[in-house]
Amino acid sequence: MLKYIIVGFVCVGIVFSCKKDKSQPEMSVLNAGCDCAKEVSANFLMEEMSTGNTNFARYTDTDSIFSDKNVRFTAIEDDAEYTWYIGTEVLHTKSVTRYFDNTLVGQSLPISLVVKKKSNTICFPNDDGKDSILKYLSVAQLGTYDFLDTTFLEGTYRMKSPLLLDSVEIVIDYRDYVSGMNKRIDIYNYDGLGSNCTQRINRGGHVNYRQFWTFGETSVTQGNYLQGDMHHRLDGIVEMNFTTGGYVNGNYEQIVNHYLYRGRKL
Repeated sequence: MLKYIIVGFVCVGIVFSCKKDKSQPEMSVLNAGCDCAKEVSANFLMEEMSTGNTNFARYTDTDSIFSDKNVRFTAIEDDAEYTWYIGTEVLHTKSVTRYFDNTLVGQSLPISLVVKKKSNTICFPNDDGKDSILKYLSVAQLGTYDFLDTTFLEGTYRMKSPLLLDSVEIVIDYRDYVSGMNKRIDIYNYDGLGSNCTQRINRGGHVNYRQFWTFGETSVTQGNYLQGDMHHRLDGIVEMNFTTGGYVNGNYEQIVNHYLYRGRKL
C-alpha cells in the first residue's frame, strides 16, 4: 500500500512521506463499529527540549530547533515494532532523544521511522500493519538579537481574546543587553490596552524555536509579574497565554489577570 502526505510550512519546510493506500472497502454490517479505529501509522512527534535538564524542560512539537539542544522523538503508535533512522543510527525504541550541536546549523536533517504492528483487518482489510514516514528537522542558530531581528518568534502578531471586543496587535522582541547573559524578551501591548513588559523577562533556557515560557521574572513596576507562554504551532496558529498580578484587598497577588490569545503572525 502506498500513501504520500506532504505538508509545507512557511518558515522551514517539513515533509511527511507515508506509505499507505487510502482506498479501503466500504464498511459492512460486520465492521460498522469501526468509526474510531485507525490504520497502523508511523507518525511521530519531534519535540525540542527547552533545557538539558529533563526535570525542568519544556517540550515543543516542531519542525525546527535551535542548535545545542536535545530533541525527543516519540512514535504515536503504541505497542509496535519501531525502527528509527537518525543519521547513521538505527534504533528500536518508541521514544528516542538526541542532541544536535552547532555544527549542524543550517542543515535540514532527515528523520525516518518504520512501524510494524498487527493490523485491524476487520476495520481495515487492506492494512498490512506496516507504515513508514520521513520528516525533516531544521537546525537554526540561537544568536544575538536586536529589535525585530530575523528570529522566528520575533515580530508583530494579530491576536484575538474573548475578553476584548476587537483583535489587537502584540509585538515580541528578543534582545541582548550589555550585561552579557542578561538576555531578555520584551512584550508590547500584552493586555491589548497598551501595556508593555520590557527589560524584565529573561529568556534564559526556556526558549524553543517555536515557543517560549516566562516564569514571573518580571517586577511589579515592569510587567506586573507577567508569566505564561507563547507558541507558534505547526499549523500556523499562534497562542499566547499570559497572566499578570494586581492588588487584591490591599495585597499584591502575582496571578490576578489572565490573557488568552489566538491569532497569527503578520
